[in-house]
Amino acid sequence: MQILTYLTASRHYKLQPNMETDLAKLDETPTEEKSRSVPQYVTQYTTEESAMSHDSEYDDFLGVPESITVNENGEPVSIEEITEDNCDKDLQRVLPFITIHDEAVKFKSQSRNIFIPGEDIFAKVIDIERSVTAHPLNPNLYTIEFTHGPFTWTIKKRYKHIQNLHNQLKIYRASLNIPFPTKSHREKRHSFKTMSNFKGKKRRRGALPRFPNRPDVLIPHEYLSHRMKALEEYLDTLLKIEIYKRHPETISFMEISHLSFVGDLGEKGKEGLVMKRTGSEAKSGCNLCGLLQGMFCVRCSHFCSSMCGTWHKRHLVVKDTFLAYISPKDGRIKSVILMDNRFEVSSGMYSTGLRNGLQIVNLNRHIVIKCWTRRKAKEWLEHIQQITQNEGRPFVQANPHKSFVPYRYPISASWFVDGSSYMSAVADALENATEEIFIADWWLSPEIFMKRPAIHGDYWRLDNILQRKALAGVKVFVMIYKEVELALGINSFYSKQRLVEKCPENIKVLRHPDHARVGVFLWAHHEKIVVVDQSVAFLGGIDLCYGRWDNNEHRLTDIESTNMSTIYIPSKGKVISTSSKRYNSSNVQNHVLLPLAIATNTIAMATTKCIPILPYMIGKKCQKKPLTPQQDLKDPMFISPPQGFENLKCNTPDPQRKNLFDMAKTTVDNIKLNVKIKRREWINMVYNPNEADNSSDEETEDTVDNATMLTPSAETGEPMLYRSGDVLEIPGSSKLWIGKDYVNFIVKDFNNLESPYQDLVDRSTTPRMPWHDVGVMVQGASARDVARHFIQRWNAIKLEKAKQNATYPFLLPKSYKDCKNYVPNIGMSQMHNVKCQVLRSVSSWSAGYLESDTVEQSIHEAYIQAISKAERYIYIENQFFITLSTLDNSVVRNRIGETLLKRIIRAHREGSVFRVFVVMPLLPGFEGEVGGPSGSALRAITHWNYASISRGKDAILNQLIDAGIEDPGEYITFHGLRTHSMLNGTMVTELIYVHSKLMIVDDNTVICGSANINDRSMIAIRDSEIAVIIHDTEFDDSKMNDIPFSCGKFAGSLRKHLFREHLGLLWSDEDMDLDDIVKKSFYNDIWRARSKQNTEIFEDVFNCVPTNKVVNFSMLRQYQDESPLSVTDPLLARQMIKNIKGHLVDLPLNFLCNESLKPAAGTVEGMMPTSLWT
Repeated sequence: MQILTYLTASRHYKLQPNMETDLAKLDETPTEEKSRSVPQYVTQYTTEESAMSHDSEYDDFLGVPESITVNENGEPVSIEEITEDNCDKDLQRVLPFITIHDEAVKFKSQSRNIFIPGEDIFAKVIDIERSVTAHPLNPNLYTIEFTHGPFTWTIKKRYKHIQNLHNQLKIYRASLNIPFPTKSHREKRHSFKTMSNFKGKKRRRGALPRFPNRPDVLIPHEYLSHRMKALEEYLDTLLKIEIYKRHPETISFMEISHLSFVGDLGEKGKEGLVMKRTGSEAKSGCNLCGLLQGMFCVRCSHFCSSMCGTWHKRHLVVKDTFLAYISPKDGRIKSVILMDNRFEVSSGMYSTGLRNGLQIVNLNRHIVIKCWTRRKAKEWLEHIQQITQNEGRPFVQANPHKSFVPYRYPISASWFVDGSSYMSAVADALENATEEIFIADWWLSPEIFMKRPAIHGDYWRLDNILQRKALAGVKVFVMIYKEVELALGINSFYSKQRLVEKCPENIKVLRHPDHARVGVFLWAHHEKIVVVDQSVAFLGGIDLCYGRWDNNEHRLTDIESTNMSTIYIPSKGKVISTSSKRYNSSNVQNHVLLPLAIATNTIAMATTKCIPILPYMIGKKCQKKPLTPQQDLKDPMFISPPQGFENLKCNTPDPQRKNLFDMAKTTVDNIKLNVKIKRREWINMVYNPNEADNSSDEETEDTVDNATMLTPSAETGEPMLYRSGDVLEIPGSSKLWIGKDYVNFIVKDFNNLESPYQDLVDRSTTPRMPWHDVGVMVQGASARDVARHFIQRWNAIKLEKAKQNATYPFLLPKSYKDCKNYVPNIGMSQMHNVKCQVLRSVSSWSAGYLESDTVEQSIHEAYIQAISKAERYIYIENQFFITLSTLDNSVVRNRIGETLLKRIIRAHREGSVFRVFVVMPLLPGFEGEVGGPSGSALRAITHWNYASISRGKDAILNQLIDAGIEDPGEYITFHGLRTHSMLNGTMVTELIYVHSKLMIVDDNTVICGSANINDRSMIAIRDSEIAVIIHDTEFDDSKMNDIPFSCGKFAGSLRKHLFREHLGLLWSDEDMDLDDIVKKSFYNDIWRARSKQNTEIFEDVFNCVPTNKVVNFSMLRQYQDESPLSVTDPLLARQMIKNIKGHLVDLPLNFLCNESLKPAAGTVEGMMPTSLWT
């Protein structure tokens, strides 16, 4: 029983199954047979030479059972022997990137998961430097190379460092209370050593760490190779023992952390403990109460910095494109320093005030660290400089357009026109996320439906998508512009609240700026970014919010599925449109009113008002269509309102409505049958068969569907309760724009956003405002660049607002090494290989720069350069055109207008053909009437648009005339977009709001992003913006002005799609050559002629505003009081609008040209600075 007593002496050690029985049998075995009977785990446990003999040069007191490991509490426990059979052959070679978000663990803990499972660590001493004079006691400096999986790194240590590690491990081993074996057991151990069962492992797993005791100073020079071999064997053997490998002293010795072996962070890099001085802006040197400013007294400077400063121990990590430091006390990342064009590392007394210190500076941070020796400081300095000259060089060097990143090639990219395809692709990318999701928006609406119609209920609603991914472990980080609540009603607090409540652990939302703290009241974060796994990035002009979803049809009405009936139902009130005139509703001819249809909304009024759930419906057993195949219909969410919805009640109908219900009771079944037929006809007409609802035709219209939907009551507008598992199954419900998503910004701006299913405007009288926009998707290195911009902003806001909040982590950029294109399973336009650069407009307030005068306006620089180099044409779509063509004493500072002017004048002087197409909104998207008291902001933007185009000496058209160009329209034209529809039997029209931020040059260059053509977006110190400039690398043969010309596949396909949409060719059989758009036969005879024809028809039929027929407010009122042809002669009007082709119309340059559109001095808008509007 000696072996049994020996093994069980430790209270921590747990015997494996059958171990006690085996050991008992072994003690009863005759001595000569014991060597053949000793169990393998005993032979692996017993040590070789646990105690030193008097003449031994080795210390081997670190022997422990190999089957012992350490549990989460740091206690040694027994584990089963690992063999080739039970070893997972498919273990990952690196740690997944998501592990950087694991819960932080302090450095002293033994439960830190920093190693790659199933991978050993190999040590090798590869070099030695000997200096007896400088270090008489420890003259040898060993270079030790470690290998762990695919990672290899080196450290430099002296004998004393290895000896200290050994002593610490001896103390730890003694604390485990594992008794030492007897001499007889050690002798038996020699006879029963076995090799590791791991295939390919050549070193014995059961070998004993033998530390050489003789100091280096006593080692002759000719025995240095033997000393290197002895230390190598000691370290290599030591690292095979699990409890020693995971010991904090060993981890510190190897200079590793939880970031070391994460695959997507690149090479392991250099790490280690340093001392960091507190504060990112701390100045070095002697200051003497602020009088000397660190310019004098080097000795005093050294004393003040070293002795009087506050220093903290930090674990510094240097990766390929960033530095980070970690607090050993809690294991949390305390800051991330990205390499940028101001990144610099320096040493010396002048820079740091320290003999062994380093100063590290970038645009956002300025830190001072000190090392224990000058050798250490030199190693850090050389390594960081080496990284900046290699992997970090793209960020440190001066890049084109003064951007923070260089061009990337080849990059896979795709474009999206209008929100429908963009949001669908974003939804699919989000659905495929596995690690991280980054979203930055000016405005975000959690209840926005990303795919429409909502045939799957709220499955594709944004907040539900993010909730699914968060619950699956994906980390979601969202940055939203924090609005000035008195000026904007976008309610970012509600958006944050709604998202965070879905999964507080994995969804983090930051709002910025805090206006009073930062002193920023007029500027906004205007980026629109979605990044998935730092591998695919979406950006452009499309916020994930209400009003942005649209397609190329640009519908004006969102009629219910039942409203396809040919029966005419007049609207209850006057039709309201920002583009139509005021007229007497009595001019509309009388029609028979169907009380049944009005009461039940079975025949719709172009509103979201639909049949409420009556008491008898709730109790009825109904067939239900599941939201998704994975969901259980018995889930409570399908029979009660989900948490967070409005507190609404199902009131009984008022007496008038109740009587109408009673009157209609005998005929309601026939109406329902007709409704179902018409609904199916409408769905099949508008959508592809695979998009339509595939539910059974036998389902009744009063089926209570899966989820809960809220819509307002027909008479009062008060919200009512509805089930919406399949929105298409709700009688009379809207299918595309639900609740507040049906918007007309000029009629009414947003409010009461916490009631998402309550309409803003009356759909029966107000057409929606269509939305035209463009977005792009980039992959690979460019997606990393977009993510890097997000990370820089997130980390800056974290430092500013949530520095001590451990639940909001610092973000880390992925490595660009082996950056492969993301291949999502999403429906998108054809991908193209392009050359791409990410551009920005950022400054101190928006990006966290230390210096207030530091800016990046690479978007502006790219616009200027692209316009200057244009050869044939420039196509611009933008929400604004505020850019004066001369900058003398001008309040407008961007140079886009000036550069356009110079390029056109150069073409005129050369006699070359050059065209500029500008498409912009006919009116700014601000609430109010053009001629009314509520339209001050609308008129202010209109003033600056026209001041840039045609009014005043600095307008580009006037400058061209002054330069001798008689007809500037031969070179540049300005257009808007408009459409028409039927609303309750009445013809209506509305402008299509152009929100794009796009420029295409010569079918080979595209700039697309969030930046408008105004100072707010371009000069960087105001709004923050992001964009990409894309150059084609693949071309098709084409012609420009009948001259052979290379048409880029990306830019050319995007431009042609936009021209087809604007000219009405997408839904027409008309065949038109869109290759050569600069030749006269196209530019004048098609583009300008069709725009003029459409404009004239719209004005004749609808009396549209804006129009050249109105030059002052008096004429505007008279014009609005006239009855349009659409009212006086609907038949003729319908014939005329058949000649409208596409949406393209002229921008009326003489609209209110005799009026001053600047805000009046007494208004709130008039008291605002001019920079707010420009």
